[in-house]
Amino acid sequence: MEIKKIRDLSLIRLDETRTMVVACDSCGGVGSKKWDAYKVPPVYVGGFSARVVLLELICAGAKVVALTDNICNEMDNTGKEIIAGIKKELKAAGIEDVILTGSTEENFATVSTAVGMTAVGLADQKDLKVNSVRGEAVIISAGVPKVGKEIDLEGDSEIIDYKTLYGLLKNPSVYEIVPVGSRGIAYEAGQLALYNNLRCHINDDCGVDVQKSGGPETSVIAAVDGKAVRDILQDVPETHVIGYLRFL
Repeated sequence: MEIKKIRDLSLIRLDETRTMVVACDSCGGVGSKKWDAYKVPPVYVGGFSARVVLLELICAGAKVVALTDNICNEMDNTGKEIIAGIKKELKAAGIEDVILTGSTEENFATVSTAVGMTAVGLADQKDLKVNSVRGEAVIISAGVPKVGKEIDLEGDSEIIDYKTLYGLLKNPSVYEIVPVGSRGIAYEAGQLALYNNLRCHINDDCGVDVQKSGGPETSVIAAVDGKAVRDILQDVPETHVIGYLRFL
């Protein structure tokens, strides 16, 4: 059995054809409890926390089979609301027949909201979208990097949605997609280049803040065939050319 750590993903080669993909994330200080730094209903904590790990697996080309929520609060009512948010996000992603399991804190009273999320997926080796850039490529971003109060919780049309993401995944001119987390677009572009043995160049004025936190993965970057860039920019909302990948 072969195990690899690539960016925020753990890949476990099960046999000649199948790979298990694991992604995890944590969220703390966001919720409706006394000492939460950012006050929001726990249902959004569950939804956006699930979104992070789901996007990681979806972008990697894996089918989500299990999701665990390690809720560091009581089941009634914080846990129930977080779980409701997770189920809503799974539905938005079109994911069914998934094992949802987890734990809550019932021994002690808590004054801040926290949850750890882990997603497990399976992929045929031929379908993996990890380290799959075919040489030189253009880097684009889709969606606006946002965090905290910048996100419209009732529905934000500027952040990457699942319909757009699935469309990019089906496009043969899109080589690899990477979600953008708290370290920003420039960091993720550097990691994309590193793991594909390429050199990354970021354009000075690309129309988006490449250092800004992407929060709960409100945007993604993608390495695409340079010949397809114009069509992708026209078809996908909130896209920008970030830079390019070149041979070392």
